[in-house]
Amino acid sequence: MDANYWLTGAGMIFGSVGFWTFVQYLMDKHSTRNKAITGLMYLGIKMSCMALINRGWASMEEIEDIEKYMFEPYKELGGNGTAEILMNKVKALPNTSPKEDS
Repeated sequence: MDANYWLTGAGMIFGSVGFWTFVQYLMDKHSTRNKAITGLMYLGIKMSCMALINRGWASMEEIEDIEKYMFEPYKELGGNGTAEILMNKVKALPNTSPKEDS
């Protein structure tokens, strides 16, 4: 295989839109803006989960809202497992108020 073969292959890789899209994704993932958004989302998840944990129960609607609108986007932005621990604790809570059970 000659040098032209390798140069053509390298040109195809570095010239492809997919490659540069991937590079842009990696740069965006670690941007200050994404770090700030991830941090704010974590604080929102933490505050919501701790309020429900302290209350002692969580409705299915509350769990689904936190999961859909905060936790899933947080994970997609690269959030770590700390919020997942809180989500699991909330999911383990009873789904009805103790007053409703009486």
